[in-house]
Amino acid sequence: MKQQPQRRRRRAPKREEVSTTHVRKGIFFLMILLGVVSFCAVAGMLVKLMLVDHDYYEAKAIRNQTRSTSVTASRGTIYDRNGNVLAASSSVENVFLDPLELSQNKVDVPALAKKLAAVLDLDAGWIEEQAADTSLRYKVIKRRQAQEVCDKVREIIAEDKIIGVHLEPDSQRYYPYHDVAAQIIGFTNIENVGSEGLEAYYNDELQGTAGAVITTKGNYETQMLYSYEKYYQASDGDSIHLTLDTTVQYYLQKQMQDAVDRYDVLNGAFGIVMNCKTGEIVAMCTLGSYDPNDYQEIYDEDLRTQIEELYTKAEKQPENSTARTEAFNAYNAAVRDARLKQWRNRCVSDGYEPGSTFKILTLAAALDSGAVTTADTFYCGGSEKIEGREQILNCWNHAGHGSETTAQALQKSCNIAFAHIGLRTGGGTLYDYCRAFGLMEQTGIDLPGEASGVFHTRERLANTASYGTSYLIATSFGQTIKPTPIQLVTAISAVVNGGYLLEPYVVSEIVDSEGNVVQQNARTVVRQVISEETSATMRQIIESVVTEGTAKNGSVVGYRIGGKTGTAEKTDQIDSNGQQTNDKIVSFVGIAPMDDPEYVVLIALDTPNPATGTYISGGVMAAPTGARVMEDILPYLGVEPDYSEVDMSRVTVRMPNLAGKTESEAAAILEEDHLNYKIIGDGDKIVSQIPAHGRELPGNSTVLLYTDDSMPTDEVEVPNLTGMTVAQASTTLSQLGLYLQAKGTDSNAWYVVVTKQDIDAGTKVPRGTMIAVTFTDTTALD
Repeated sequence: MKQQPQRRRRRAPKREEVSTTHVRKGIFFLMILLGVVSFCAVAGMLVKLMLVDHDYYEAKAIRNQTRSTSVTASRGTIYDRNGNVLAASSSVENVFLDPLELSQNKVDVPALAKKLAAVLDLDAGWIEEQAADTSLRYKVIKRRQAQEVCDKVREIIAEDKIIGVHLEPDSQRYYPYHDVAAQIIGFTNIENVGSEGLEAYYNDELQGTAGAVITTKGNYETQMLYSYEKYYQASDGDSIHLTLDTTVQYYLQKQMQDAVDRYDVLNGAFGIVMNCKTGEIVAMCTLGSYDPNDYQEIYDEDLRTQIEELYTKAEKQPENSTARTEAFNAYNAAVRDARLKQWRNRCVSDGYEPGSTFKILTLAAALDSGAVTTADTFYCGGSEKIEGREQILNCWNHAGHGSETTAQALQKSCNIAFAHIGLRTGGGTLYDYCRAFGLMEQTGIDLPGEASGVFHTRERLANTASYGTSYLIATSFGQTIKPTPIQLVTAISAVVNGGYLLEPYVVSEIVDSEGNVVQQNARTVVRQVISEETSATMRQIIESVVTEGTAKNGSVVGYRIGGKTGTAEKTDQIDSNGQQTNDKIVSFVGIAPMDDPEYVVLIALDTPNPATGTYISGGVMAAPTGARVMEDILPYLGVEPDYSEVDMSRVTVRMPNLAGKTESEAAAILEEDHLNYKIIGDGDKIVSQIPAHGRELPGNSTVLLYTDDSMPTDEVEVPNLTGMTVAQASTTLSQLGLYLQAKGTDSNAWYVVVTKQDIDAGTKVPRGTMIAVTFTDTTALD
């Protein structure tokens, strides 16, 4: 039997050995792959950190290692034309906490909060809340504090050795003249950024560039042992010099406020004084105004009372109720609207219906285009049905003006005559002239928020087949259009200055912190609108409106004044029943001196109260106000008066000291002052006089000179002169030993009566006191 060879049984273990090796190799290669992938990820992250996001992390590192303290730039000053400061910045300090420092130094925060609250007029609990937030290193608790307050804070810090309460320099804007030119100047907000007026318009120039101090810091904001400091100097803002004159601005606001009070004007007033030769705005105001030092305060007392009532009503609503939410929303909206209203500069931002003052532009266009001449005549019967107009056209003088020349049409402010002047001119031509006068575009004045006004399209005025006739007629006497006040003033300036439309401006120059002039404004002619010949003719006619027409109350003794009155219905005002109201805006545009026009003055009173009993018209209300403004500002601005002998009775002189003089010596002195005299007594020399030395009285008055001891020393009671004619008022005051100084028109006509006296009735005054009395022509009904 053959022996079988033995089988080898080691193959299975061999297979196991091979399998293990393969696994080990797989793991090895997998680890290499994972290593490569991980390395790529790390490398990618390093590329991203070191290259892609380098700038970001570098800036972050710098922020972590450095502390930057801002150095406030000084905001530029605003000056008027005479160098008076209208807006400036004072040095103040902000008080802030470092909550982490307070915590690390274990400061007794409740005790500190109580002391700071007393000094800074804050709630101690609120200060504790700010100090508890250690996630921030800078918590301002009171901004822009005066030196005396900051000194008290420093005393607290020093006394208790406090670490964590700091003060940093800042600047506070202040306005020395308070509400004078408030809407023009504007104000800065809590961040010291201009928010309204010139402060906003020229903010980039005024604010400058803040500087900084950069220092190193360690962990948790600690100071490093070795550090550096780098200082970046602040660049102060530029200062601006205005064309405004603070004195003229004061007079404009004073006389307008007086008119608002006297006629109970319900919706404020606005006015402009412009140099018609250069385009400089000398004064501009909107009433009611506000104080930019406290710009969030509502200064209209009636409006403030209404808003307080809204707040009280909201407080009474149930907590968390819809009614309470809605009531507070109404309160907040009322506060917002009231603030915006008092900040608004109506002279550039709002259009208004100019009424008959616009007739100056209509007539200038008609004369310059040749549509009418000064030799033309018109007829006014008080009313007329004009073809193409559905309604009968009524003149303000219902009895009619009869036959009128072209000049008389403006003197009498005849609507019917101007309807025909407009029709003769044509809608297209009138539109073209009004466009050239700048009524369809912004004037370019350097103030924020300028509007373009509202005017008809050329097609509407020219299309007489449709409603064009009605629109053209209404436009010819200043209705259904709404130019802005600044547009109207620049247009009328062009009428009287030779025909040149000028760009108005408020800033004369901008000066940097080193005194270098970086910008300068000057007279800029936009275009010539009418010929110099037409302008000369218009000057003559406009002057005659004051000497012979509806603007008689705009006269000023010693000056050649021209002007035009206006009384416009506010056709867009609707009452609660959806009916058009009877509200009116009355205005006056005055020009002086008419032999060489230099200043144009616009006065507008929005909605005088009929309850005062005064007839509502530009001639009765706005013209006297404009006259008082020009009476104040023209001598101040260097416009020399030219008084006739008759005028001297309306000129104020001062009583000289005549005690110890003989009659002949006194007579010579009084003659120089345009005064007459009466001697009382038998002495050789004067021992007393009425009026007393230094008292004011009108020229051409008769003074009483006593040569004995008979001069009366009792006081007399000022009578109520309201409603008296010139003759009646003069006689009444003369009998009491008082002097009358007539202002306004001094005609002896029965319809010229007293509307104002400067010393109230019932006041006790010495004999010889002068009473300044304003007379008004009550027939000036337009």
